[in-house]
Amino acid sequence: MQEAPVDHSGLSQAPGPGPGAAALRTDAGAGAWSPPLALVLPVILALLLLPLILVEMPPLLDYPNHLARVDVLLHYRSDPFLADHYTASLTPVPNLLMEAVMLPLASVLPLYVAGRVYMALAGLLTLFGAMLLNRTLFGRWSLWPLCGALFIYNATLIGGFMSFSLGLGFLLVGLSLWIALAGRRWQVPVGMGCALFLYFAHAIVLGSFLLCLFAVEAVKYVGKGRKPLTLANFGRDALRFAALLALPAALFAGTVGTHLLQSDAAAVGARDSTPVLLLKEVYWRLKKLTELKQWRYRLHDMLAPVLNYNTLLDVATLLLILGGMVAARLAGWLRAAPAMMLAVGLFVLAFFVVPDPFFGTYFVSIRFWILAAFLLVAGTDIRFPSARAAAAFAAGLLALLTVRTGVLTLNWLAYEDDVADLRRAMERIEPGRSVLIAWAGQEAGCCNTREFLLTQPPWRHALVALPSLIHLPSLITVERRAFVPTLFSHPGKQPLTVTQPYRDRCMAIYEGVPVDVRLLSRPGEATLRDHVEPCPHYIGWRDKYDYVLVMFSNVFHAAGLQPPPGAQEVYRGTVFDLWRVER
Repeated sequence: MQEAPVDHSGLSQAPGPGPGAAALRTDAGAGAWSPPLALVLPVILALLLLPLILVEMPPLLDYPNHLARVDVLLHYRSDPFLADHYTASLTPVPNLLMEAVMLPLASVLPLYVAGRVYMALAGLLTLFGAMLLNRTLFGRWSLWPLCGALFIYNATLIGGFMSFSLGLGFLLVGLSLWIALAGRRWQVPVGMGCALFLYFAHAIVLGSFLLCLFAVEAVKYVGKGRKPLTLANFGRDALRFAALLALPAALFAGTVGTHLLQSDAAAVGARDSTPVLLLKEVYWRLKKLTELKQWRYRLHDMLAPVLNYNTLLDVATLLLILGGMVAARLAGWLRAAPAMMLAVGLFVLAFFVVPDPFFGTYFVSIRFWILAAFLLVAGTDIRFPSARAAAAFAAGLLALLTVRTGVLTLNWLAYEDDVADLRRAMERIEPGRSVLIAWAGQEAGCCNTREFLLTQPPWRHALVALPSLIHLPSLITVERRAFVPTLFSHPGKQPLTVTQPYRDRCMAIYEGVPVDVRLLSRPGEATLRDHVEPCPHYIGWRDKYDYVLVMFSNVFHAAGLQPPPGAQEVYRGTVFDLWRVER
């Protein structure tokens, strides 16, 4: 007879053989894939892939900038223009997962195809990771974790946070391995390998992985059959965590930590480098949490796991999932793994406490809420009382996912008009030129303000409160081999840097943020809120740049504004204008 898989859902004691072990056994054969799962999963995968098949350039906030950086890294050695302007950075930054995957992919596939393959890998691996973690915890493949499909197109993916999005899938797989290897000698070496890999994937992913492992180990000290809380046990667990963290911590502290601290210090206006700077930064960030508006943002960000393009649909999706879990619990169908519930609680706490931005990284808190959502689904198990109940759940899940996919796809398709508008503007740019990126200023009801959001169609801004077009001009580097100052190239954060002769043309802190167009004629009006004070790359723009690309020109013209002296309009589009700089 086939041995049944081990159930790790208790995790109040190390699972495995021996007296008092908390591991529970499921019925023989329960690990086999049930027919409903085998039928539903292919349909879910097809729905998740559909938007990536239909849309060449998905409107994901940071995504075009990441694509351009990969393209430069791929070709800068063979392209004289790129070699003159860029060089690869060998610093082991904790943000290299996209390069590690995309550089091989883009070597054999067209860049835009490789980018969509990468996003497909991110989504499918995350869903598989949630299913695998659920299987590891409860000893059987289940329909329930397929709810994770509703979280795949979340705020971080729509935000184009590419390394984090794929790293999330690896985190779930690594957590499954740690739990499955509990009590075995390979657990710590495998955990060390996972921690080092996740460091290079993304620093937040690594920190989240360690937080999950802390929850897994902590629950072993509570409940029936708990592990004795002795100095020896505590010291042994502390040494295990130290082994996991030692190499990543050394890499971070020795190479990246200083860069990020200095970046964040400049971003909040700090002017000194005293030993207490770190404490000052933490105090400043936490003080901001006392403001009511910060909590209003936090409440809105709770939709991050299901953030799509229709708030009513997003709220309904979240309520259906949570309501279904409550109903299943009341009916006695739902079990929960204590370790995962503790991890969920820790991520919820981090969501409310960790500031945004935090040491050079933006939209930090929403990542914790998304992690909590995936762990909530993967860390619970619903045993449906009948095949009819399972079929009803599957049908409802597919219906909801179909509606959400349709809404997302229609919005993505509408975005293609703006991509075409940019390409018409780019056709006027000769290769080997420098292009300043600007956008309509506050006087035109634009820039990163509430007025901007009210003046744009809903599909023209990513639902992380920044325009989805903001990084699209990075494609000028890809398609016209021209220099743009907004390309991700921050030392200590990116594996790409701008060569010294052109450092005064790149953004030092706020990567990717265009300059307010009003500053081209009135630079003295710059303020910290304009996101340009720490990096005045626009000063002397007539001598540095050959062209100015203006974003959201529809708002610019609606306000009756004209190009500043020294700029001649050569293309007027629906969203983009192109000006030639006259010398």
